[in-house]
Amino acid sequence: EEMWGAKCGDTAGMTEIGTIMIFECDKQPGGTHIIEDHFIEEVLDPETGEPCDYGQRGERVVTSFGRGFIPLIRYRTKDLVMKVPHTHCSCGRTGDLYEGGILGRVDDMKLIRGTNVYPRAVEAILREHPEIEEFQIVLTRVDNIRDEITVQIELRPGFPDADWAGLQSRVGTDLADNHEGLRFNVERAAEGQLPRFELKAKRLQDLRNQ
Repeated sequence: EEMWGAKCGDTAGMTEIGTIMIFECDKQPGGTHIIEDHFIEEVLDPETGEPCDYGQRGERVVTSFGRGFIPLIRYRTKDLVMKVPHTHCSCGRTGDLYEGGILGRVDDMKLIRGTNVYPRAVEAILREHPEIEEFQIVLTRVDNIRDEITVQIELRPGFPDADWAGLQSRVGTDLADNHEGLRFNVERAAEGQLPRFELKAKRLQDLRNQ
């Protein structure tokens, strides 16, 4: 935005349905408005197919009003979203929003001790802590029975060692609160230890079958 001198907003579309289906308005509410004049957008539990309430993550399922020759009805996008009421934005539009836009892909989901974990959702929580420079999620299996999830965190240069315990506790609490109380192991990585990515990042290692 500083370089271009203009506000930048999030948007999404898909080849099968339409170019722009959701968009972020100039109020930048941290989410994307649904264009309800042209699309019915539902959020369903990806396993049961039951509707999700406001504030619950689920799969985005779309019906388009604009495709007459080959209509798409309740098209399962595999997008992970969380719908919230239009009142979350002050712009005055009446279309509900997806908080955070597209949060990830349903097929990226990992089941850890009965709890659904989405890497993009974990990333969104970690990005709320500016002290974190880089991270990696590691899944392991203890004694071929118990699954463990560990978040390795690399801190920004100059972070005081004395503040690590407090940050570790806050990150662990935030992750657990957003994952039905699931305990995450939060570990500190040395500076430069974690890999960097130029293109699509792969920050999850699933070592449970190794």
